[in-house]
Amino acid sequence: MANILITDLYEESAYLIRSILRGVGHAVSIAITREDAEAKLATGLFDTLVVDFCTVVQENLAVGRFANEMLPGMPLVVLTRPEQEAKLASLAITSRFGRPIRGQRVKEAMAVATQALAKLAARRAVPRLHAALPVELVCEGVKFSSATIDLSSRGMAVDATEVKLTPADIERLESQVRGGVVRAKLTVEPGRVIELAGRVAFVERHRSLSGRTVGVCFEKLDEQTEVVLSGLTRQAA
Repeated sequence: MANILITDLYEESAYLIRSILRGVGHAVSIAITREDAEAKLATGLFDTLVVDFCTVVQENLAVGRFANEMLPGMPLVVLTRPEQEAKLASLAITSRFGRPIRGQRVKEAMAVATQALAKLAARRAVPRLHAALPVELVCEGVKFSSATIDLSSRGMAVDATEVKLTPADIERLESQVRGGVVRAKLTVEPGRVIELAGRVAFVERHRSLSGRTVGVCFEKLDEQTEVVLSGLTRQAA
């Protein structure tokens, strides 16, 4: 199944679409601002982008263009109205559906995107690896050890569900989104640790106070580190 990012600037449809997609096993995240969407996409951790274009403004057009340009081959699924189609001519759209939002229509559009992703997998600019690798993360005085959930050559998602973060720790992490410096030590194999620098791309809340996924977007990697990460992800979908 896919890692899907939904961008809905007006929060009119995202939660319904998320419910439908989670119901068939996809992992889904939501962005309600252009900045949040671009920070998440920059990690290279998402397979498909779903954008609500029922209202077309420069902000959501920019998100679509960002995905097309930065992640060639990433399927773009759009929720749109017939009268808005002409405004989307500059975007490379994989599939679409309209209102009223029906589960079957969403699933059909996603099936087309999944097929497109499978065909393009070998040529994806930023393949993603779903893997639990030990990692130690330090940011703004918050330090914890956990494991990765997903990894690409541009970023990683770290599972903080079992980490006992205090409310102050969480507040510090969330205040650093899109700006905070992250230092990480990632164990790529027993006895081999690489050090990474990056910034906090997102902090997502789960069911409990401590339950979190922390997304990190890497800064420019040195050649040796890039080779190591590419070696891990080159066979990923």
